[in-house]
Amino acid sequence: MRHCQFYLIISKKSEEVVNGLKKHTLCCENRADAHGFFWIDDEDNIQQIQLIFGEVVLEWFAGKWVKFSMTNRAMEVSQEVGLPHGAHILHPLENKALSDNVLDEALNAEYPAEWSDKIMEKF
Repeated sequence: MRHCQFYLIISKKSEEVVNGLKKHTLCCENRADAHGFFWIDDEDNIQQIQLIFGEVVLEWFAGKWVKFSMTNRAMEVSQEVGLPHGAHILHPLENKALSDNVLDEALNAEYPAEWSDKIMEKF
């Protein structure tokens, strides 16, 4: 059995076009802390992928290789007023073993059949 089994969320949000791209959301059937997003152009070409496994984020951008980041949710965050909190802040991931593990998760995941080949060719 594959590590993560992603499925596509169909919603009104996935019909919206922003800057020429549609955003699709992936949820994981068998791992609650794994999810993702991918953005497609009007010809169904993937332009960006973001997969989140726990607090590690793997991103692919058209014409570039993969970038790894860590959310700030796992970090000790100050309660000082005015400082941003939440997962919207990404920090570069310098732990090669952790990034290798996340890339392995992405490569061994199962994606929706209609998108699987297009997602896998990016990694």
